[in-house]
This record gives sequence, structure tokens and C-alpha cells, in this order.
Amino acid sequence: MTTVRRCAFMLPMLLLCTVAGCASKIPGEPIPAAGFHENHPAEPAQPRSTDAVQAHIAIPRNFDGIDPCTLLTPADLAVVGGPVGPPHPDNPIAGTCSQLLTSGRENTAAAGFYEPYEVVSRRQPRGVQLNIEGHSAWLYCELVNSHQTCTAATAIRSDRTLLTMLSMQGAAAADTADQLGKLTAAALHKLPPA
Repeated sequence: MTTVRRCAFMLPMLLLCTVAGCASKIPGEPIPAAGFHENHPAEPAQPRSTDAVQAHIAIPRNFDGIDPCTLLTPADLAVVGGPVGPPHPDNPIAGTCSQLLTSGRENTAAAGFYEPYEVVSRRQPRGVQLNIEGHSAWLYCELVNSHQTCTAATAIRSDRTLLTMLSMQGAAAADTADQLGKLTAAALHKLPPA
């Protein structure tokens, strides 16, 4: 069995781990996820926001019983190169699912369910609020080891967000964020009204 390094978002003080799956070992260090670590080693500490950002939820969504690995289908992922290998459930955190992409070495997309919107916006003070189909989405992008990694936490209920992530080698933040917006909308459509 060989291992593959995965790019994915990360909670504070977590780094990406190794997962069994593809055909060859990919060398290198794990890539931390955009905005889910305390401080980037090359950057000074950023103060945490103390003001809660209010989330707008156009249609509260139900995620009970929904497998995070069904949120991004091969057809959805075609716009970013399509999937390669099997999806990786509960990767990098419980309640999410990541998928390696054919578009480049270690390119990854992921989706799942996460903490409340206000928690994410406080944790990522350099992020920006967007609107995805009437839902507030907190977008944060960071260049990590030549991979532009963007995460979006989209408010679906007062206590949960739909979390999506896209990490693309050599990509611009604007392009990655644009593609992530499309993936987020596709995943949002799979959640029925609450």
C-alpha cells in the first residue's frame, strides 16, 4: 500500500495527514489549509476579529443523513479537472470528504459540514464575506507551497456551515475562488430545505 499527501483545510493546530490510496508516494511536507492555522510562519500575527459577522441564510438547509462524499460529483469536479482515485471520507476532519483531482499533482477539492459561520469568520479575520445564492459565504484564500488554497464556509443553518475547499497548484487566488464558488453552489443544490 502506498501513500498520497492530501491538500485540505485544517482546524487550528492540525496538519494534513497521509492517506492510503493512489499508485505512488508523493514526496514533500503536508500543506496546511487556508486560514485554519494560528499564523502563517512567514507572516506576523493577525489579531482575531472580536466582531461577529452576521450570516444571511436564504433557505435553511438540512444535511442530516447526507454523505459528504456525495456533495461534489465527478460531473461537478469536471470544471477543475475531474476526480482521480476514490474519495476520502472524514478527511481531513470528520464530516468532510476530499477528492484528488487530475488537473495537477496534489490538486484537491473537498466538501462537508463545519462549525457555525460566526466561528469561521472569527477564526479567519482576513477572509471576506460573499453571497452564494442568497447565503453568506466566508471565503479565505492562501498560497501554501505553490498551491492556491481557498476555503468557503457557507451558512446553511445557524449552527452549521457547508464547508468547501479547492487547492490548485500554480493557480491565481481569483481563479481558484471563482471555481470554488461554482463547486459550492453545486454542493448547496444537493442539500434539501430544512
